[in-house]
Amino acid sequence: MRVFLTALLLLAGVSAQAESGPRCFGTGDVVSADGAYTARITRTGRSTCGESKIEIFLADGHLLTVADYTSNDGASGQGVIQAQWSPDSQYLVFSLTQPPGRADRPYTVGIYSSKKNKVKALPVSKPEFTFSADALEIAGVSGQVEHLPLAAP
Repeated sequence: MRVFLTALLLLAGVSAQAESGPRCFGTGDVVSADGAYTARITRTGRSTCGESKIEIFLADGHLLTVADYTSNDGASGQGVIQAQWSPDSQYLVFSLTQPPGRADRPYTVGIYSSKKNKVKALPVSKPEFTFSADALEIAGVSGQVEHLPLAAP
């Protein structure tokens, strides 16, 4: 019984610890809803969420762009927390960790536009985001939820 209770307490501690920081994306592919695009996210580095490089490809394998958040020392880059294509497959949205050792800095949300083939970066107070029917919903630097129309980025 004592071993069971100890295991429960340890699990509760691990779960509470996991909730205190952001979940990290890791390494993998994120395919757009229409299958036209693939974002390949590669995690490297030594920090908690590591550092990430995002490569965006067409379905035929043609490389469109690279967003590289890695560093030479493997410890001062930023890692992807969340990555998702918009329902219409026109935008890849991803959130990044705060710069290492800079908890006072905002998180960053990157928005890749398939039409412009460019990434736009926005500072945010929280790394989580969602899509509504016609907008991207993020927590702005002030903490207020902002609704960005999908056609805007």
